[in-house]
Amino acid sequence: MGIHDREYYRDDTPAGINLGGDWSMVAKLIVVNVVVFIADMFSGEHWLMESMAASPESIVKPWLGWQLLTYAFAHDYNGFNHVFWNMFGLFIFGRDIEGVYGKREFLWMYLTAAFLGGLVYALRCIAVYEPEAWPLHSVRGASGAVMAVTILYCLHFPKRTILLMMVLPVPAWALGMMYVIGNIAGFVGGAGNVAFDVHLVGVVFAIGYYKFGWRISSWVPGFRVPKIRRGPKLKLHAPQEDYDALDTEGDRLLQKVSRDGIDSLTKAEKRKLEAYSRRMKQKHR
Repeated sequence: MGIHDREYYRDDTPAGINLGGDWSMVAKLIVVNVVVFIADMFSGEHWLMESMAASPESIVKPWLGWQLLTYAFAHDYNGFNHVFWNMFGLFIFGRDIEGVYGKREFLWMYLTAAFLGGLVYALRCIAVYEPEAWPLHSVRGASGAVMAVTILYCLHFPKRTILLMMVLPVPAWALGMMYVIGNIAGFVGGAGNVAFDVHLVGVVFAIGYYKFGWRISSWVPGFRVPKIRRGPKLKLHAPQEDYDALDTEGDRLLQKVSRDGIDSLTKAEKRKLEAYSRRMKQKHR
């Protein structure tokens, strides 16, 4: 069995769907995040990022439920670090994971991890804070989904060497452990304004996804871009007498070529000879 025949190496994008040509899903996700970040600069008072953020209101107001997913494409607008490091992590770890699962499954896995992170964050805020404080608590960023991708990488390739801080070589499994321990410590200590709970949801989801072999795309009905069916080709049939005249002229031209060479034919005669040749091919099909 060749490597491209193995299930984990296939690109399982259904026929009829073009998810962006030859671009990887990782590249597309990075582009979307960067475009949103740039577009927010022109939205006025960062309206775009604020609108996309998830909060308890994303649950208590059902018409805002879409924020439980869009928050993962919004980032801190006070600097570039937030979006840069998230996209850097997605680029480093996501490409190999996309190679394992294929474009379509990778996208569904990523979006599911993001949605679950936003959902858990909003539910925790509802449980912890009074309703009047809910608007003050919101979350933005792809960190939860990227954490899921990172942990999956560590589970699939535990012995690969990763350069920690671009300098210190460590095996991937050790990096994964550091991420998990660091996020647990941050969540328990409540340090800073980092949504450690969203990160930990990504960790738990990745472990379950790997251990139980979940395939999100198999739970989602497939869709195909309908193909435009063309009607039968219109064939024009010449009267029999036209065919007979063509056959007679064709025979004459063949004799002329045999006697004087192809260069002896005029342009009009050459066109008639080509038509005669096509006629003969059709008769012998």
